[in-house]
Amino acid sequence: MAKNLYYAFFTKYGKCRKTRKTKLSRLIPNLTLHGHGVGGSSFSGAPLVQHIGMITKRSDPSAVAATGQLAHWLFRRGIQVTVSCETAKAAEIPATIAAIRNQEDVPEKQDLVVVIGGDGTFIAAARAVGCRDVPLLGINMGRLGFLTDIRDADMLTTLEEVLAGRFRVESRMLLAISVVRNKQEVLCQQVLNDMVLHKGELARMIEFDVTIDDQFVFTSRADGLIVSTPTGSTAYALSAGGPIIHPSLDAILLVPICPHTLSNRPIAVPGQGNIGITLARDGRDRLLTLDGQDCFPLECNDQIFIRRAQQRLRLLQAPNHSYYEVLRNKLRWGEQVGTALDANN
Repeated sequence: MAKNLYYAFFTKYGKCRKTRKTKLSRLIPNLTLHGHGVGGSSFSGAPLVQHIGMITKRSDPSAVAATGQLAHWLFRRGIQVTVSCETAKAAEIPATIAAIRNQEDVPEKQDLVVVIGGDGTFIAAARAVGCRDVPLLGINMGRLGFLTDIRDADMLTTLEEVLAGRFRVESRMLLAISVVRNKQEVLCQQVLNDMVLHKGELARMIEFDVTIDDQFVFTSRADGLIVSTPTGSTAYALSAGGPIIHPSLDAILLVPICPHTLSNRPIAVPGQGNIGITLARDGRDRLLTLDGQDCFPLECNDQIFIRRAQQRLRLLQAPNHSYYEVLRNKLRWGEQVGTALDANN
Protein backbone atom coordinates (compact mmCIF):
# COMPACT_ATOMS: atom_id res chain seq x y z
CA MET A 1 0.00 0.00 0.00
CA ALA A 2 2.78 2.43 0.92
CA LYS A 3 4.46 1.75 -2.42
CA ASN A 4 1.24 2.44 -4.35
CA LEU A 5 0.67 5.68 -2.46
CA TYR A 6 4.26 6.65 -3.09
CA TYR A 7 4.08 6.25 -6.85
CA ALA A 8 0.62 7.81 -6.99
CA PHE A 9 2.09 10.91 -5.34
CA PHE A 10 4.98 11.22 -7.73
CA THR A 11 2.74 10.70 -10.73
CA LYS A 12 0.60 13.55 -9.46
CA TYR A 13 3.63 15.61 -8.57
CA GLY A 14 4.68 15.38 -12.20
CA LYS A 15 2.72 18.61 -12.73
CA CYS A 16 5.82 20.52 -11.71
CA ARG A 17 8.10 18.03 -13.46
CA LYS A 18 6.28 18.49 -16.78
CA THR A 19 7.55 22.06 -17.03
CA ARG A 20 9.22 22.39 -20.42
CA LYS A 21 12.97 21.97 -20.09
CA THR A 22 14.57 25.08 -21.54
CA LYS A 23 18.19 24.79 -22.54
CA LEU A 24 20.41 27.63 -21.40
CA SER A 25 21.17 28.45 -25.03
CA ARG A 26 17.43 28.92 -25.58
CA LEU A 27 16.92 30.94 -22.39
CA ILE A 28 19.88 33.22 -23.15
CA PRO A 29 20.56 32.87 -26.92
CA ASN A 30 23.90 32.96 -28.74
CA LEU A 31 25.99 31.81 -25.79
CA THR A 32 29.33 30.26 -26.71
CA LEU A 33 30.71 27.41 -24.62
CA HIS A 34 34.35 28.04 -23.79
CA GLY A 35 35.11 25.58 -21.00
CA HIS A 36 33.88 23.40 -18.18
CA GLY A 37 34.07 23.69 -14.41
CA VAL A 38 33.30 21.43 -11.48
CA GLY A 39 29.53 21.25 -11.02
CA GLY A 40 28.68 23.44 -14.01
CA SER A 41 29.62 24.92 -17.35
CA SER A 42 31.20 28.23 -18.28
CA PHE A 43 29.92 30.41 -21.05
CA SER A 44 30.90 33.55 -22.90
CA GLY A 45 29.09 35.70 -25.42
CA ALA A 46 27.37 39.02 -26.05
CA PRO A 47 25.54 40.80 -23.20
CA LEU A 48 22.22 39.01 -23.72
CA VAL A 49 20.74 39.08 -20.21
CA GLN A 50 18.05 41.69 -20.67
CA HIS A 51 15.54 41.05 -17.87
CA ILE A 52 16.67 40.77 -14.24
CA GLY A 53 14.45 40.31 -11.21
CA MET A 54 15.69 41.22 -7.73
CA ILE A 55 14.65 39.66 -4.41
CA THR A 56 15.98 41.34 -1.28
CA LYS A 57 16.21 40.85 2.47
CA ARG A 58 14.15 43.93 3.29
CA SER A 59 14.93 43.82 7.02
CA ASP A 60 18.62 44.49 6.27
CA PRO A 61 19.35 48.19 5.54
CA SER A 62 22.59 47.33 3.73
CA ALA A 63 20.75 44.87 1.45
CA VAL A 64 18.08 47.48 0.71
CA ALA A 65 20.74 50.08 -0.11
CA ALA A 66 22.57 47.61 -2.38
CA THR A 67 19.28 46.83 -4.15
CA GLY A 68 18.69 50.50 -4.93
CA GLN A 69 22.25 50.91 -6.15
CA LEU A 70 22.06 47.84 -8.40
CA ALA A 71 18.65 48.76 -9.83
CA HIS A 72 19.92 52.15 -10.99
CA TRP A 73 23.19 50.62 -12.25
CA LEU A 74 21.31 48.06 -14.35
CA PHE A 75 18.84 50.66 -15.65
CA ARG A 76 21.71 52.79 -16.95
CA ARG A 77 22.89 49.75 -18.93
CA GLY A 78 19.54 49.20 -20.57
CA ILE A 79 18.46 46.23 -18.44
CA GLN A 80 14.79 45.80 -17.54
CA VAL A 81 14.66 45.42 -13.75
CA THR A 82 11.78 43.91 -11.76
CA VAL A 83 11.33 44.17 -7.98
CA SER A 84 8.57 43.52 -5.48
CA CYS A 85 6.26 46.27 -4.24
CA GLU A 86 7.79 46.11 -0.76
CA THR A 87 11.36 46.26 -2.08
CA ALA A 88 10.57 49.20 -4.35
CA LYS A 89 9.16 51.11 -1.39
CA ALA A 90 12.02 50.21 0.98
CA ALA A 91 14.78 51.01 -1.56
CA GLU A 92 12.92 54.01 -3.02
CA ILE A 93 13.03 52.58 -6.54
CA PRO A 94 10.58 54.46 -8.81
CA ALA A 95 8.46 52.79 -11.48
CA THR A 96 10.56 54.59 -14.10
CA ILE A 97 13.56 52.48 -13.03
CA ALA A 98 11.97 49.08 -12.41
CA ALA A 99 8.80 47.10 -13.03
CA ILE A 100 6.97 46.48 -9.75
CA ARG A 101 5.15 43.23 -8.95
CA ASN A 102 4.15 41.00 -6.07
CA GLN A 103 7.21 39.06 -4.87
CA GLU A 104 5.92 35.66 -6.01
CA ASP A 105 5.63 37.09 -9.53
CA VAL A 106 9.08 38.72 -9.69
CA PRO A 107 10.78 35.69 -11.39
CA GLU A 108 8.19 35.54 -14.17
CA LYS A 109 9.76 35.98 -17.65
CA GLN A 110 13.17 36.91 -16.21
CA ASP A 111 16.55 35.88 -17.63
CA LEU A 112 18.02 35.98 -14.13
CA VAL A 113 16.99 36.66 -10.53
CA VAL A 114 19.55 38.39 -8.30
CA VAL A 115 19.15 37.61 -4.60
CA ILE A 116 20.54 40.21 -2.16
CA GLY A 117 20.64 38.96 1.43
CA GLY A 118 21.63 35.72 3.12
CA ASP A 119 21.00 32.04 2.47
CA GLY A 120 17.50 32.33 3.98
CA THR A 121 16.62 34.99 1.41
CA PHE A 122 18.09 32.77 -1.31
CA ILE A 123 15.87 29.85 -0.26
CA ALA A 124 12.83 32.15 -0.27
CA ALA A 125 13.81 33.25 -3.78
CA ALA A 126 14.14 29.63 -4.90
CA ARG A 127 10.63 29.00 -3.64
CA ALA A 128 9.39 32.06 -5.53
CA VAL A 129 11.04 30.73 -8.71
CA GLY A 130 9.13 27.47 -8.22
CA CYS A 131 8.83 25.52 -11.47
CA ARG A 132 10.07 28.40 -13.63
CA ASP A 133 13.37 27.71 -15.34
CA VAL A 134 15.10 30.87 -14.09
CA PRO A 135 18.66 30.89 -12.69
CA LEU A 136 19.60 32.64 -9.42
CA LEU A 137 22.64 34.73 -8.50
CA GLY A 138 23.28 35.36 -4.79
CA ILE A 139 24.87 38.48 -3.26
CA ASN A 140 25.87 37.87 0.36
CA MET A 141 24.60 40.31 2.97
CA GLY A 142 24.28 37.63 5.65
CA ARG A 143 26.85 35.70 7.64
CA LEU A 144 28.02 32.33 6.25
CA GLY A 145 26.53 32.63 2.78
CA PHE A 146 27.10 29.22 1.17
CA LEU A 147 24.42 30.03 -1.42
CA THR A 148 24.81 33.80 -1.53
CA ASP A 149 28.58 33.63 -1.69
CA ILE A 150 29.37 36.74 -3.77
CA ARG A 151 30.56 39.56 -1.53
CA ASP A 152 28.65 42.83 -1.69
CA ALA A 153 31.92 44.57 -2.63
CA ASP A 154 32.09 42.33 -5.74
CA MET A 155 28.45 42.81 -6.74
CA LEU A 156 28.92 45.23 -9.63
CA THR A 157 32.07 43.51 -10.89
CA THR A 158 30.26 40.18 -10.98
CA LEU A 159 27.24 41.65 -12.76
CA GLU A 160 29.60 43.14 -15.36
CA GLU A 161 30.85 39.61 -16.02
CA VAL A 162 27.32 38.24 -16.22
CA LEU A 163 26.17 40.94 -18.65
CA ALA A 164 29.20 40.14 -20.78
CA GLY A 165 28.15 36.49 -20.84
CA ARG A 166 31.02 35.26 -18.67
CA PHE A 167 29.67 33.03 -15.94
CA ARG A 168 29.31 29.44 -14.78
CA VAL A 169 25.98 27.66 -14.38
CA GLU A 170 25.54 25.12 -11.59
CA SER A 171 22.60 22.75 -11.36
CA ARG A 172 21.40 21.86 -7.86
CA MET A 173 19.23 18.96 -6.72
CA LEU A 174 15.79 19.55 -5.22
CA LEU A 175 13.85 17.08 -3.07
CA ALA A 176 10.17 16.33 -3.55
CA ILE A 177 8.38 15.83 -0.21
CA SER A 178 4.95 14.23 0.33
CA VAL A 179 2.99 13.46 3.50
CA VAL A 180 0.24 10.83 3.29
CA ARG A 181 -2.36 10.59 6.06
CA ASN A 182 -5.11 7.95 6.00
CA LYS A 183 -4.30 7.25 2.33
CA GLN A 184 -4.72 10.92 1.44
CA GLU A 185 -1.91 13.23 0.43
CA VAL A 186 -1.93 16.22 2.79
CA LEU A 187 1.38 17.87 1.83
CA CYS A 188 3.31 18.16 -1.44
CA GLN A 189 6.34 20.46 -1.67
CA GLN A 190 9.92 20.76 -2.92
CA VAL A 191 12.97 21.80 -0.90
CA LEU A 192 16.43 23.04 -1.84
CA ASN A 193 18.24 22.41 1.46
CA ASP A 194 16.48 19.93 3.70
CA MET A 195 13.44 18.42 5.31
CA VAL A 196 13.60 18.08 9.10
CA LEU A 197 11.43 15.73 11.12
CA HIS A 198 11.55 16.90 14.74
CA LYS A 199 9.71 17.17 18.02
CA GLY A 200 7.57 20.15 18.91
CA GLU A 201 7.43 21.97 22.21
CA LEU A 202 8.07 18.99 24.52
CA ALA A 203 11.63 17.79 25.11
CA ARG A 204 11.06 14.16 24.23
CA MET A 205 12.32 11.74 21.59
CA ILE A 206 10.30 10.62 18.62
CA GLU A 207 10.22 7.17 17.04
CA PHE A 208 10.09 6.44 13.32
CA ASP A 209 10.90 3.76 10.73
CA VAL A 210 12.97 4.47 7.60
CA THR A 211 12.82 2.54 4.33
CA ILE A 212 14.74 3.08 1.09
CA ASP A 213 13.37 1.60 -2.14
CA ASP A 214 10.87 -0.38 -0.02
CA GLN A 215 13.70 -1.99 1.95
CA PHE A 216 13.64 -1.55 5.71
CA VAL A 217 16.71 0.38 6.90
CA PHE A 218 16.24 1.16 10.61
CA THR A 219 13.92 2.15 13.43
CA SER A 220 15.19 5.15 15.35
CA ARG A 221 14.41 6.95 18.57
CA ALA A 222 15.94 10.40 18.33
CA ASP A 223 15.24 14.10 18.58
CA GLY A 224 14.58 13.99 14.86
CA LEU A 225 15.90 13.27 11.37
CA ILE A 226 17.31 15.53 8.66
CA VAL A 227 16.94 14.52 5.02
CA SER A 228 19.20 16.78 3.00
CA THR A 229 20.36 17.53 -0.53
CA PRO A 230 24.08 18.01 -1.18
CA THR A 231 23.37 21.76 -1.11
CA GLY A 232 21.85 21.39 2.36
CA SER A 233 24.80 19.37 3.67
CA THR A 234 26.44 22.64 4.80
CA ALA A 235 23.29 23.74 6.68
CA TYR A 236 21.53 22.05 9.62
CA ALA A 237 22.91 18.63 8.60
CA LEU A 238 26.46 19.87 9.13
CA SER A 239 25.62 21.13 12.63
CA ALA A 240 24.10 17.73 13.43
CA GLY A 241 27.33 15.92 12.54
CA GLY A 242 26.68 15.09 8.90
CA PRO A 243 29.36 15.15 6.18
CA ILE A 244 29.84 17.85 3.55
CA ILE A 245 28.71 16.58 0.14
CA HIS A 246 29.84 18.35 -3.02
CA PRO A 247 26.76 19.86 -4.73
CA SER A 248 27.54 18.09 -8.02
CA LEU A 249 27.11 14.64 -6.42
CA ASP A 250 23.87 12.73 -6.90
CA ALA A 251 23.16 11.76 -3.29
CA ILE A 252 20.63 12.24 -0.51
CA LEU A 253 21.82 12.57 3.08
CA LEU A 254 20.02 11.19 6.16
CA VAL A 255 21.29 12.62 9.46
CA PRO A 256 19.72 11.57 12.80
CA ILE A 257 19.43 14.36 15.38
CA CYS A 258 20.79 13.21 18.76
CA PRO A 259 19.88 9.50 18.27
CA HIS A 260 19.34 7.38 21.38
CA THR A 261 21.57 4.69 19.86
CA LEU A 262 25.00 6.17 19.22
CA SER A 263 25.66 3.69 16.41
CA ASN A 264 22.85 5.28 14.39
CA ARG A 265 25.07 7.41 12.12
CA PRO A 266 24.49 9.67 9.10
CA ILE A 267 24.17 7.87 5.79
CA ALA A 268 24.35 9.08 2.19
CA VAL A 269 22.23 7.15 -0.29
CA PRO A 270 21.99 7.30 -4.10
CA GLY A 271 20.00 10.22 -5.47
CA GLN A 272 17.54 7.93 -7.21
CA GLY A 273 16.60 6.31 -3.91
CA ASN A 274 12.96 6.47 -2.77
CA ILE A 275 12.89 7.22 0.97
CA GLY A 276 9.93 6.49 3.22
CA ILE A 277 9.46 7.49 6.86
CA THR A 278 6.61 6.20 9.03
CA LEU A 279 5.85 7.68 12.46
CA ALA A 280 5.15 5.46 15.46
CA ARG A 281 1.59 5.15 16.69
CA ASP A 282 2.16 6.49 20.19
CA GLY A 283 3.95 9.68 19.17
CA ARG A 284 2.65 13.20 19.51
CA ASP A 285 3.78 16.77 19.11
CA ARG A 286 5.89 16.20 15.98
CA LEU A 287 6.60 18.62 13.17
CA LEU A 288 8.01 18.64 9.65
CA THR A 289 10.05 21.72 8.73
CA LEU A 290 10.83 22.40 5.06
CA ASP A 291 13.90 24.50 4.22
CA GLY A 292 13.58 26.17 7.62
CA GLN A 293 10.63 28.22 6.33
CA ASP A 294 7.46 26.10 6.39
CA CYS A 295 6.32 24.00 9.36
CA PHE A 296 3.74 21.22 9.06
CA PRO A 297 2.24 19.34 12.07
CA LEU A 298 2.33 15.55 11.88
CA GLU A 299 0.02 12.90 13.31
CA CYS A 300 0.40 9.26 14.32
CA ASN A 301 0.98 6.87 11.41
CA ASP A 302 1.68 9.68 8.95
CA GLN A 303 3.91 8.54 6.11
CA ILE A 304 6.56 10.83 4.63
CA PHE A 305 7.92 10.15 1.15
CA ILE A 306 11.09 11.79 -0.17
CA ARG A 307 12.79 11.52 -3.51
CA ARG A 308 14.88 13.57 -5.89
CA ALA A 309 12.71 15.99 -7.86
CA GLN A 310 13.07 15.90 -11.62
CA GLN A 311 13.29 19.69 -11.69
CA ARG A 312 16.62 21.24 -10.67
CA LEU A 313 17.58 24.74 -9.58
CA ARG A 314 20.20 26.62 -11.59
CA LEU A 315 22.73 28.96 -9.96
CA LEU A 316 24.93 31.46 -11.77
CA GLN A 317 28.50 31.77 -10.50
CA ALA A 318 31.44 33.97 -11.39
CA PRO A 319 33.93 32.31 -13.80
CA ASN A 320 36.56 32.06 -11.04
CA HIS A 321 34.16 30.59 -8.48
CA SER A 322 35.61 27.75 -6.38
CA TYR A 323 33.41 25.67 -4.08
CA TYR A 324 36.48 24.63 -2.08
CA GLU A 325 37.48 28.25 -1.59
CA VAL A 326 33.99 28.96 -0.27
CA LEU A 327 34.32 26.09 2.23
CA ARG A 328 37.81 27.21 3.23
CA ASN A 329 36.72 30.81 3.84
CA LYS A 330 33.34 30.15 5.44
CA LEU A 331 34.52 27.35 7.73
CA ARG A 332 37.90 29.00 8.38
CA TRP A 333 39.87 25.92 7.40
CA GLY A 334 43.60 26.14 7.92
CA GLU A 335 43.57 28.92 10.51
CA GLN A 336 45.87 28.45 13.46
CA VAL A 337 45.81 29.82 16.97
CA GLY A 338 48.08 32.83 17.15
CA THR A 339 47.38 34.14 13.64
CA ALA A 340 46.76 37.83 13.07
CA LEU A 341 43.00 37.16 12.83
CA ASP A 342 42.95 35.49 16.26
CA ALA A 343 45.07 38.28 17.74
CA ASN A 344 42.43 40.82 16.73
CA ASN A 345 39.55 38.91 18.32
